[in-house]
Amino acid sequence: MPNNYQKTIRGKVSLAGIGLHTGIKSIINIKPAIENSGILFKRIDLKENLVIPANIDYVIDTNRGTTLEQNGVQIHTVEHVLAALRGLGIDNAIIELTGPEPPIMDGSALPFVKVIKKVGMVDQNATQNILKITEPILFDESDNDIEINILPAEKFKITFFMDYGLPSFGLQYVSIEDVESEFEKEIAPARTFGLLSEVAQLKNNGLIKGGELDNAVIIVDKKVNEDEQNILSKLFGLNTEFVFNNGEILNCGGLHFENEPVRHKVLDLIGDMALLGRPIVGHIIAKRSGHRTNIEFIKKLRRIVKS
Repeated sequence: MPNNYQKTIRGKVSLAGIGLHTGIKSIINIKPAIENSGILFKRIDLKENLVIPANIDYVIDTNRGTTLEQNGVQIHTVEHVLAALRGLGIDNAIIELTGPEPPIMDGSALPFVKVIKKVGMVDQNATQNILKITEPILFDESDNDIEINILPAEKFKITFFMDYGLPSFGLQYVSIEDVESEFEKEIAPARTFGLLSEVAQLKNNGLIKGGELDNAVIIVDKKVNEDEQNILSKLFGLNTEFVFNNGEILNCGGLHFENEPVRHKVLDLIGDMALLGRPIVGHIIAKRSGHRTNIEFIKKLRRIVKS
């Protein structure tokens, strides 16, 4: 049986890379933190070294990622590193950044997991403040066909459904019976993904400035004419004779899992749930939820717990 002592990382680890949405290069240092401090982000590139707690109160944007802000200072796309920490059962850590966004690495949480596992984790002299779900808590947006609910269970379990109605990417489903024991193998390697039809719009909105085929899975969901093919080939560095077949992916290395997109949805959900600030014992069942509805669900969950 696992203990319920708080955990932190045994020593400092570092990674460097480019931010998915900002396109800014940064270094991330993950360091030990004392008991009951939670997970803290620190912008060490700024003179004031501002600390932003990984807490739902500091979420200011959920457009294609979760962004935290305090006193005008923002940290974008926090969910992947948070998923790595929560997935490994780490309660307390300091995350230093030399820029406004953690490096995207390969688009998954696995690079963070690997360096953390290499240095190891350590139990601390305080018990976890576990939230054990004792009755169903339901959240839905029927107009958008989105649901996210949590039921009593003996472990932290997640079941997720999504459907894009595409060849090879229709209904996708995954159920993780024990998040902490299965995270490294079943969820951490799942990369962020997007639809080809969204790429131009996201670029025009100032997002995915660091998005490349080595850090995101691109799913072809539309017919592409010759002019569009030339533009996309240049954007992704592909041969202009590349064929954009509907329902396929552009990434030459293929998928890490047959249902990699839905597994990444679970990864994002775990990262967002870390913003509750405490471990959960319960079964989350989600349908088509994304960052915005994840955060709304967490807010509802917290209100009910406090009432």
